[in-house]
Amino acid sequence: MGNTKKILYMECKTGAAGDMLMSALFSLLPEDKKEIFLRDMNAISDEVSIVPEEKKNYGIGGVHMNISIRGKEEDEHVHGHHHDHEHSHDHEHGHHHDHEHSYDHEHGHHHDHEQSHEHHHHHEHTSCQQMLDKIANLPLNDEVKKDADAIFRIIGEAESTVHKTAMSQIHFHEIGTIDALIDVVGCAYAINLLGADEIVASPVCVGNGTIRCAHGLLPVPAPATSEIIKGMPIYTSSFDGELLTPTGAAVIKYYAEKFDKVMNMNIDAVGYGIGTRVYEEPSFVRIFIGDECA
Repeated sequence: MGNTKKILYMECKTGAAGDMLMSALFSLLPEDKKEIFLRDMNAISDEVSIVPEEKKNYGIGGVHMNISIRGKEEDEHVHGHHHDHEHSHDHEHGHHHDHEHSYDHEHGHHHDHEQSHEHHHHHEHTSCQQMLDKIANLPLNDEVKKDADAIFRIIGEAESTVHKTAMSQIHFHEIGTIDALIDVVGCAYAINLLGADEIVASPVCVGNGTIRCAHGLLPVPAPATSEIIKGMPIYTSSFDGELLTPTGAAVIKYYAEKFDKVMNMNIDAVGYGIGTRVYEEPSFVRIFIGDECA
């Protein structure tokens, strides 16, 4: 049995978001590693608290990682919607900081940058490079930081392609940045602790319909997500909703060594990651871990 390959299979039949993936991965950790994960993730920032909660979606039980920032749950920052927000800005530096809002599609909240000049400076933004610097300085091992860096680069490159600008000009809204940082680093750290030999993903359901954002209505998958999923097998759902977010797409794109509808493994454990959105049908990420079938 010593030569058996350990497989991690990400089932994305009902989409994927960063927090859902992190939650499912966390639930697969043995108890001692769960304690290590929570200790180290909560040490990232004094402003952030990460607490796993039992949650159900259409009667299916799983884990939801409750992320509080400065004492507020992530959903309070984004008016009750999903917290996986790559709310970025294309800074064309001018007198009025004409911020190009990228899709705000995770939560639909929009800062009015046409108000006073002073108002602009009350909003903190983080450049893509600042995000990468934050990751580089995290008190985690080098492999986790390397993976998190690569995932953020996937998101940044997608945003820069959509906005037709350099990645150095992409800026993320501060609160959304913290959420996305926790999701990306959390996925990277949990995968590192699980120590799988191979990571496989199912074809990914992206959702369907349209999403409302600062620009109005955009089609699903959103433009940044559409860039990330190039080369990945995807399909749309029979009902409307954004099932795949940019962070979820970037995590899957980075880690999946192959995509397969078929699992070829002896299953040891199954993890369910529950998000915050409710759709017409069940929505959760399911991750299987086990040994490859001989």
